[in-house]
Amino acid sequence: MSTLRYQKRGNKYYVYEVHQYWDKILKKPRQKTKYLGTADGPGGEYKKMGRLQGEQKPEKAILDFGDSFAIHETAKNMGLADVIKDSFGDLSDSILQLACYQMTEGSAMQNCEDWNSGNFANKLFPEAHVKSQDISRLIKELGRQDVQQKFFKNYVAKFFPNETGLLIDSTSLPSAINTSINTFGYTSEGIQENISCLVLVDKVKKLPIYFRAFGGDIADNSTLKTTIEEIKRLGLTADSALLDAGYCSKENLQYMCEKSVDFVTRLPKSHAVFYQLVDGAVLTESLENAVKYGDRSVFIVSQKTNIYGNEMYAHIILDPNKKSKDVNNILKNCIENKQTDVKKAAINKKIKYGGYFILLSKSEIKPNEVLPTYYNRQSIEQIFGFAKSNNSLLPLRVHSEQSINGYLMLVFIALILFITMRQKLQPDITMDKALLRLRGLKAKIYEDGAIIQEPNKKVKEISKALKIIMPTTLGV
Repeated sequence: MSTLRYQKRGNKYYVYEVHQYWDKILKKPRQKTKYLGTADGPGGEYKKMGRLQGEQKPEKAILDFGDSFAIHETAKNMGLADVIKDSFGDLSDSILQLACYQMTEGSAMQNCEDWNSGNFANKLFPEAHVKSQDISRLIKELGRQDVQQKFFKNYVAKFFPNETGLLIDSTSLPSAINTSINTFGYTSEGIQENISCLVLVDKVKKLPIYFRAFGGDIADNSTLKTTIEEIKRLGLTADSALLDAGYCSKENLQYMCEKSVDFVTRLPKSHAVFYQLVDGAVLTESLENAVKYGDRSVFIVSQKTNIYGNEMYAHIILDPNKKSKDVNNILKNCIENKQTDVKKAAINKKIKYGGYFILLSKSEIKPNEVLPTYYNRQSIEQIFGFAKSNNSLLPLRVHSEQSINGYLMLVFIALILFITMRQKLQPDITMDKALLRLRGLKAKIYEDGAIIQEPNKKVKEISKALKIIMPTTLGV
């Protein structure tokens, strides 16, 4: 038997259905209650509350939300979205959506359309076109020199309006495509067909500034002058440069001195002046010359000198641990084998200079600041690591020089966003984990908008670090 019960709470009456029944185990009457809704008065009609009785329209889909929304908000908040809009016009939605895809998935572009159907990015970037043929046309368009120059001018003006300290390095991109810049050259895997990509990074902000693609057979040291002249045309003034040893040549040292660029670079042992500097230095293995860098202890002596007709500072460094390893590697294959006098001389030279390396700088640097200054260049090596692992830079799958430049431009934009977000999250969480956790935040799509589901504690922490606010509802 069932009856209705009205209970008043405040100004409302809450209606319950009460069902009476006999409990055979306890041998006594019992009752069950079920909430039905609210009424205006006792004994009156009631209306059932909640989604089933309300006006809300049925949901159409549930989409991944948090990852693409965080990238969208980062691009907007830092001003990059405006730079992209001013530079690329109607292509901006497609570019930002593909950047989201690169950062969150990093797989082949042909899979972007499938990813797009299950991600809220298709609502955030409604004008994006992500079919395979659309992406191919977009990448080709991004490879045009006039289009890239417009972007770099706007980007430099927005983010690097003053003189900038540069980190300069390049990486090889193995590729088997048939283009004029895909040539045989040295890579980490040996000699193979590859394209070289040079990247400039801001020494303070650690953001990429500019990139160039050139043939894998072109030596790094021959690209510096052209690159410096190109960035001048874009409105960027370099007051300092931190370069890998591959860029240290007589011509480049003279050029940077002529242009008053305050540089730091490593002098390769292929230069005869290397041995002259070591021989002429008074570097004793003493406490006075000892410098600690992390867990590493070295001996350093700095001196002002004239190299290739220009005054600069040479920092002669002896790493005792490296010397021990170098000497051991040299001797283990030589002691038991007979050597000619010429080979003996070469081996003795390697032993004598083992463990030594030299850094050159235009300005004076204190001994305890030499290594920290030079190893700032690790920032650019990390960027190459991010590009190759997180943004699918390898292998190159495009099939023309223009498309290569267009694809690198797309990766470049994704890198700006990736590094900006990573800097805000460090050191508590990696970008991989952050994007994975953000993806767990879903959005239910209705005809008149989207309802964002409740973020968990980890998503809230990531949002706080990124300085973004996750909404409750959004129009679509």
